[in-house]
Amino acid sequence: MIEKTPENSSPEPADSPELERREYFRVDDQIILRYRVVAPDAINNTLAERHFDNADVFALLRELRQIDQENHNVLRSIAETNRELGIYLKSLNRKIDLITGALAVMDEAQQLQSPQPVSISETSLSFYAETELTVGTFVALELILLPQHTGLAIYGEVTAKRDNLERHVVVSFLRLRDSDRQLLARHVLQVQIAARKQQSQST
Repeated sequence: MIEKTPENSSPEPADSPELERREYFRVDDQIILRYRVVAPDAINNTLAERHFDNADVFALLRELRQIDQENHNVLRSIAETNRELGIYLKSLNRKIDLITGALAVMDEAQQLQSPQPVSISETSLSFYAETELTVGTFVALELILLPQHTGLAIYGEVTAKRDNLERHVVVSFLRLRDSDRQLLARHVLQVQIAARKQQSQST
C-alpha cells in the first residue's frame, strides 16, 4: 500500500524547515531491521553503526556511498565528454555495488535475520518492536533495504504509537546525512514503482 503522508499527519524531524514543508510518500515494505535503545547524547557523539556488532561492515558501506555521491557529478561530466570511459567507470561502480550487496547478504546470514513488515518514508519508519518502546525513546537503527541489500545505520526517536498498539511504534529519523536521505527517497520510489507495476499486471 502507498500512502501520501502530509507533514501534519505524522511526526517529521525538525532539522530542516524546507523538509518540514514537504509531503512524503510512505510505503509498506519488507526490510531487515535491528534496533538498540541509546542515550540521547550518543546521537551527537557516536556513529549509529557503532551500537551493533557488525559496525565495520556498515562503516564501509557508508563510506562507499559517500564516495559515490561525491563523484556523481564528475562521472556524469566524464560520460558526456567521453562515452566509452563513462561506460567503463559506471561498470566499475556496478562491480562495487555488487560487492557491497554481497557483504550485506553475508552479514545478514551471520546474524540469522529475516525480513519484517514495516511502513517507511524518507523521514520515518513504523514497525512492531520486539519490546515496548515508550514515546521519547532514542534508538539506533540498522536497516537493510531489499532486494538490493543496501545497508543503512541511522538514529531515530520514537514519536508515536500506531493503531493504539503499544509495540507498533513510529520512529522519526534524526540527523540524517543527505546521502542517507537520498538513498531512502530512491528506495521508497522503487517500492512505489514495483507496487504499481504489480497492480497493473493483476488488473
